[in-house]
Amino acid sequence: MTTRQRLTTGLVGLISFTLFLTGVLASLDPVEFRTDHDWLSPLVILLGAGVYLGIIGLLFRWFHRRTTTQHRWLSWGLWLALLTIQLIVALNWVNAPRADLYFVHQQALNLLHGHTDWSPYFYTYPNNINFTLVLTGLMKMAQLFGTTLSGIDLNLIQFAWLDCGLLALWRVLRRQNIARSHLFLVIIIGTVPLYAYALNTYSDLAVLPIGLLVLAGLSNLLHATTWPKRLGWTLFVGVFLTFATLIKANFIVLVIAVILGLWLANNASPRPWLARTGITVLLIAMLGAGVGGSHAIQRAAGYQEDPNLALPATSWIAMSWNPDTHGEYSRPDVDAIRDEPTAARKQALAKKHLQESWHTLGIGGVIYHLAQKAKLFLATGTFDAFQISPDFEQAPNWYRQHRNTVDWLLANWCQLNYLALIIVTCGWGIQQIRRRRLSMAYLIGGLFVIGLICFHVIFWETEERYALPILPLLVAGTAAGYRQPLNLLRWSTRSRWIPLGMALAFSGLILVSAWQNNGLTTNPVDNPIYVVNQNEGRYFQNHHFKLKPGKSLTQPLTAPIGFDHISIDPVFPFRGRITLRNDQGQVVWHSPEPDPLILLKQDLPMQPAGHYRLTITNLQPTRVKFVTVPATFPVLPQPIVGHPDQYLRFHLTQLNVAPVIDRGQFWLILGTIWLGGLLIIDRFYWYRRQI
Repeated sequence: MTTRQRLTTGLVGLISFTLFLTGVLASLDPVEFRTDHDWLSPLVILLGAGVYLGIIGLLFRWFHRRTTTQHRWLSWGLWLALLTIQLIVALNWVNAPRADLYFVHQQALNLLHGHTDWSPYFYTYPNNINFTLVLTGLMKMAQLFGTTLSGIDLNLIQFAWLDCGLLALWRVLRRQNIARSHLFLVIIIGTVPLYAYALNTYSDLAVLPIGLLVLAGLSNLLHATTWPKRLGWTLFVGVFLTFATLIKANFIVLVIAVILGLWLANNASPRPWLARTGITVLLIAMLGAGVGGSHAIQRAAGYQEDPNLALPATSWIAMSWNPDTHGEYSRPDVDAIRDEPTAARKQALAKKHLQESWHTLGIGGVIYHLAQKAKLFLATGTFDAFQISPDFEQAPNWYRQHRNTVDWLLANWCQLNYLALIIVTCGWGIQQIRRRRLSMAYLIGGLFVIGLICFHVIFWETEERYALPILPLLVAGTAAGYRQPLNLLRWSTRSRWIPLGMALAFSGLILVSAWQNNGLTTNPVDNPIYVVNQNEGRYFQNHHFKLKPGKSLTQPLTAPIGFDHISIDPVFPFRGRITLRNDQGQVVWHSPEPDPLILLKQDLPMQPAGHYRLTITNLQPTRVKFVTVPATFPVLPQPIVGHPDQYLRFHLTQLNVAPVIDRGQFWLILGTIWLGGLLIIDRFYWYRRQI
């Protein structure tokens, strides 16, 4: 075995070990301090993942027994099913641009209309400039066709972009084994975070298909036998690597993984060393040209860098080592550094924060902090999919009414699906080492995963969504590496009673699970149902509407379902009055009288869905500030009356204190897992007897 082969084998072993540790975190300790969900117990997640893998095994075996004509129909049918689901989701759910999305969307509209003044947000967070320019380009293309991009249009574009990556990898799998391409689509159809992020017009989705596109391009590149083909596929890979790095800087680890993988993997060139050198030089040159070109485009769009306003890299590193926030983004840390007037002062304060954190943590604290960051980054299979969209401009009313339960069910499905994908992909790596047949795709994809972990767990700020690029790689790894576990029950042919014993043991585990999770159906949880959640206006900068004494402001609103609680931000007592009128102008509720000292947070009688006008009157002798959001796109259906492009920050909710799920839903979940497990035990035992 050559040195290169030993190094490759060692790296594949490291990747598999990393996935094993990730599986341990996902099964035993998913994140609780950021999600809104009370997880099912680890035992149920493990049993569910096992049943899911068994069902995949049965499907995989069934796929292998189809004829050529049936395979063709299966391919068309699975793609049609995937596209139909995507279309239904895209047409019925429209995300409301909030936080970073608000600034990106608003700036893109400003550029579209010729206004080249950039928001202060982009001087602090220049990482979102390139994505803003991409969004502006899409809007200009739509303008050429005489239309504007609606939320549904953006949904369809993002799903189409995601499907480009899926199609590229599906074609590679189809050439190798058509049954595996079917399995890939089946898993993708059930991968919920992909749908959630396709509704979120932000950089997370823009780079999501890149990993699949790059792996598909490298598969062709390494098998290319002529220099024109090698050049073409190198340009293909280089364009996507450059694009991803310009949109999200952490994708530089994918560039490193690709270059390292190219030097470790075999290629079909008659002069492999020369081919590797040429490809590497061309990829680096394209990346350099892309960085230089992006800066030129930014300047042409009116953006001028100002080091005294930008957050230094040290501030992100210091933020990641803040023990009070698990290494997440910290608004107080950012505000403290933003207040410093010069780049040198910002750098000095960030360095001070970092040193203070290390001094506070100590050696033991550093180890614990890294473990917490690893848990945040790797342990949760939702990838923050249910927190990225606090509100939808458009969503089915049944979803709004039952969102807490639906999201809980989907989150637990995501978790067991994630664990199953990790198990198979980890097993594939171990099989490669045992058989000494190493996969280039596994190596490069795994190096990318390790690079992301090192980047966000050790150095940079950490969030669950930063791990999202790992998800499609795990799906691809599961489809490419799944092996039929025929030897799992080899000894079962010795006795007909063994399957019965396994069924009884499995049933016992289900009963233990029911006891462990009984609190989900008995302990009430305060989960308000958000009816209107206009929460823009506080992130990064506050914009205030100053209401003079004796004056009123009126915010029209539309409630898609009933509500019985109102909260106006900021919540503080003031002397005034809140009035709610229906679309006929009748007062349906007003704040208590006669004492005019009220809180901007009030319970009220249940109001039905409909159109309303919320009026706030200032009865005190001084002005009152209310948080609003300035926007030239409709944050709400209508702005504040008499003040175009201004929207009040407020929340309408429906109070809801109840268990996470009812007993019927709980037993339906456990019953499905139980019946699925019994089916798998029976079928695999039957298959064993047929061999």
